[in-house]
Amino acid sequence: MDAIRSDAYTLVNVFTPKPGETDRFLDLQLRETAALREGAAQKGWLGNEVYRARDGKRVIVVTRFADAGAQRGWAANPAFAAHLDRIGPLLETVESIPVDQVARHSGAVAPDRPLSLGVIVGSTRAGRFADRPASWIAAKAEGAGFDVAQVDLRDFAMPFLGDPAATKAQQAAAQAFADKVSTFDAYVFTVAEYNHAPTAVLKNALDHAEWARKPAGLVGYGGVGGARAVEHVRAIAAELEMVAMQTAVHIPFGDYLAISKGEARIDRLDHLERSADKMLAQLAWWARALQAARSREESLVPA
Repeated sequence: MDAIRSDAYTLVNVFTPKPGETDRFLDLQLRETAALREGAAQKGWLGNEVYRARDGKRVIVVTRFADAGAQRGWAANPAFAAHLDRIGPLLETVESIPVDQVARHSGAVAPDRPLSLGVIVGSTRAGRFADRPASWIAAKAEGAGFDVAQVDLRDFAMPFLGDPAATKAQQAAAQAFADKVSTFDAYVFTVAEYNHAPTAVLKNALDHAEWARKPAGLVGYGGVGGARAVEHVRAIAAELEMVAMQTAVHIPFGDYLAISKGEARIDRLDHLERSADKMLAQLAWWARALQAARSREESLVPA
């Protein structure tokens, strides 16, 4: 047993949806969390763990804040009040219980912390589609227990690798990107297909960082579900010593058009949901296995 001391403020929230509303509530809660994540984090929110009771009647959300003041500040925030207004009609009861962690027990291979997942938004074009699959897969991964952050390539004005004309600002951006992605246990890349290949910015980003001994999931879209670009990224991932998941998510052009026009919702397309669930399950297994291997400092580089 390890004694725990922490200033973090933790709430165990037990939601009881109205009969027949559990799925709708859970879906709304996950989407709302993804939408509110950035603003909440700025107020001291550290993250959620979301559980569904096996009887299907309750949803349990364990929420952590930096301290009690951060929790009070977020509770008074208009964005949070609006969130409560949206989920309230779906609920019969809510119970919020402040708790303190006093100890942690774990077996030899039990995880000490959630797996961290970086969702890399792999396109920077104006009017891009990438935001939709990125937000969708981030919300699903968070619901599956990952600690998720989106990494938008628009935020890193990197030079092309080896460009002799690169400015100091571009070099700093490349280093910031490499530092950022090094913190994750696993990755999901959105892969747009243009001319049978992934975007140049995604290939360039892959060249600028170290990814070895970590797993990657791929969400492709475009002609034939972005399959040719996804297979291209698989080959790059192998060279970079990543483990690409056997299951990828392929958003075919018909779905792409319907989602883009607002005629369909990505989280309502069962075939995409099934692929995403399978990919995330594989990703969690590989992430935990490779995390354990890295912690033993095993070298896979030939002498």
